[in-house]
This record gives sequence, structure tokens and C-alpha cells, in this order.
Amino acid sequence: MPFIYQQNINEFQQLAIWSTIEPISFYEKQLQMVVDIKNESRKMQHMAVRWLLKSIMPKTNIHDIVLATNGKPYLLGMPFHFSFSHCNGFAAVAVSKDTSIGIDIEIIDPRIAKVAHKFLNRGEIAIIEALDEVDKLKQLTFLWAAKEAMYKQHEQLGIDFADDFNVLQLALEDRGVITAQIIHKGVEKNVQLAYHFELNYCCVTCFEN
Repeated sequence: MPFIYQQNINEFQQLAIWSTIEPISFYEKQLQMVVDIKNESRKMQHMAVRWLLKSIMPKTNIHDIVLATNGKPYLLGMPFHFSFSHCNGFAAVAVSKDTSIGIDIEIIDPRIAKVAHKFLNRGEIAIIEALDEVDKLKQLTFLWAAKEAMYKQHEQLGIDFADDFNVLQLALEDRGVITAQIIHKGVEKNVQLAYHFELNYCCVTCFEN
């Protein structure tokens, strides 16, 4: 299966999305690895994001990937940062040459409304209240993906998605870049959210200027 989406966000950051329709044996053969994960879906996701990283960064030895204490994958001694995400049917990878990066991909699904209170602050609730149901669903999906990407970029534990992450505007185009704020444990910084919508998903990549 070819890439379904690739983007050079700027000269330092890029992302790629892959549709995971191949059997697990495809990834096992390509990566020359066996993963001891019982759940077939989780095993597929685990291998697909590594295959995707290897595809866009061919010199990467995916066997050297380890997890930090906050759960973020990294490669010791490699001069770039990366982030993984996956959801039903898709794998996504973002790579940055200079600073930490986070990516998240989410299926647009009405069930997001049931947990919106867990990640929205009052300002964000106010700006989506006037939207119709279709647009509200898209923006809820965007906001959830944005905050997941911000969490991966910030690389800190103890985050409150509603209080510590502030998305300053809606994603009103099919594709664009907007500014958001991270305020956590005395740190205040602006980050950029590069987003795009497709028919059934929203993907957001978070990075610093």
C-alpha cells in the first residue's frame, strides 16, 4: 500500500500516514522482527508505525527504539526527533530535525462528544458551542488530536489536558497551521499545530517554532 499522505511541514518537520491494510506478516518480513504482543490489532499498530518510520528515514535501526519514562519512543544518539500515532486503519509518523515533535491521528467519530469534558477548557467550549453538529464533531476531533499531539511534544507527566493546554482557535480549513499554548509547572510556551482533515480522520502535528 502506498503512503496516503505525506507533507513537509517546513524545512525541519515532516509527517507521513500509511493505511494499514497489509497482514502482520508483511511487517514481520519487512522489519525482520517478531513482536510478543497477543492482541492482533495492537501488534499491527506497533509494527506499522516502525515500518513507516523506517520508510521515511531509511538509515533508522528500528530495533534500537526504546521508551522513555513518559512512554515516548526515542533512539539514542540519533540526530532527529520523532513521534508515533495510530488509530483504526492508519499509522502516522512525524519527524523533526531540531526539536521535540508530537503527532496524533483520530477517526472522526461521534463518541468523542462523551469525553469532551475531560479535555476542553471553558474557552474552547465557548468557541464550539455555536457550531452545528457536523462542524462540532470535526472540531472536537481536532481538539482531541491537538492535545494528544501537544502531550507527546511536551514530554512531561502530570498533564491536565483541559487546564494545561490551550488551543487558541479552531481548525477552519481542510489544512493549516495554528498556534496553541502549553502552560505547565511554570513553563509557558507557544507551539504550532499543523493539521489536516480527510473524510474520516483528523491528523495534528505539534512542534515549536
